[in-house]
Amino acid sequence: MLLDLNDAQSIVDWWSVFPTRHGSLLSDWARRRPEHRAAIAEARRIIGADPGRRVLLERSRDSAADASGLAGDAPLSHDELAAGELAH
Repeated sequence: MLLDLNDAQSIVDWWSVFPTRHGSLLSDWARRRPEHRAAIAEARRIIGADPGRRVLLERSRDSAADASGLAGDAPLSHDELAAGELAH
């Protein structure tokens, strides 16, 4: 699956594959990549407005809260590492 961070629907489709992991990555990217914040915000709006995806969102938040000791910044993705982005 290809992710287009300029396309909110692409973000929603990608997020839906693995909400727990992808949600934390999106939060991190929204913080570090201002050029994609608008599309990420729109994707979040779409997710929140869709009853089926809203259930996924709530489950992913519950799973993230249950994962003790795993909180913190998301590590760089494979693409970010390949592009030479520095660790935060």
